[in-house]
Amino acid sequence: MYFEDFYKGYSFGTNKKTITKKDIISFAEKWDYQSFHLSEKLAKRSHYSGLIASGWQTLMIAFTLILDTQKISKCSMGSPGLDKVNWFKPVRPNDTIHCIVTVKSSRRSRSKPFGVTTILVEVFNQEKELVADMTAVWFLKSANSDK
Repeated sequence: MYFEDFYKGYSFGTNKKTITKKDIISFAEKWDYQSFHLSEKLAKRSHYSGLIASGWQTLMIAFTLILDTQKISKCSMGSPGLDKVNWFKPVRPNDTIHCIVTVKSSRRSRSKPFGVTTILVEVFNQEKELVADMTAVWFLKSANSDK
């Protein structure tokens, strides 16, 4: 797929990923070593009442699920950043998440040979509860830029 395929309103879903206790603790040890991500015992005493995944881990898994769709594999040129990130509900051990990605806007760059596409990524758990979302901007290669 290329920039032209990501029109406003286009939407797609990802596969699912189950997050284990080991995944949560392993990520936390390296990247987000707050007690409620590292220790079941300490997490039980927190206002979360149990171990939870880092919000950043949740978003990284979401991004990987998007990459796994192969929809941007030919056209991705990176991103200048995120406009908005929300964490609504903790992701806990053995939760299974998936994403729905929706194009909010898409336009050709005024000064560069690519498209600028804004997407909403919604992350849901196995109960179909929205656990997180983010609005991101993609730089996407045009189909005719490969010729």
